[in-house]
Amino acid sequence: MKRYNLSEIMKNAHRSYKYSGKRQGKTFGECLKSAWRLAKLQANFTVEAVKERTDKFLAERHEAMSKAAKATMHEGYNNKNIPVSAYYNVNSTGRFGSRYVGD
Repeated sequence: MKRYNLSEIMKNAHRSYKYSGKRQGKTFGECLKSAWRLAKLQANFTVEAVKERTDKFLAERHEAMSKAAKATMHEGYNNKNIPVSAYYNVNSTGRFGSRYVGD
């Protein structure tokens, strides 16, 4: 269970009520709710939480990519029996008659 700094939350709520809440017509309870929302958002963006989510995302992505790579590989993928004419046509000569595929 996450622990929050209650003193800091109350200070933020009081500060926002004192300086902007009164002018905007907000009650202290509304300022307190916004301070809690801010504290929960800040807890989501701590270094540990971001690192945990990133590691989880990368692990899922690696797993999905490895499954996709295994699914796309087939027997004819590296077939060396394809004739040269499939790659080089009459117009594919370069300077001094060189043959360049372009890859």
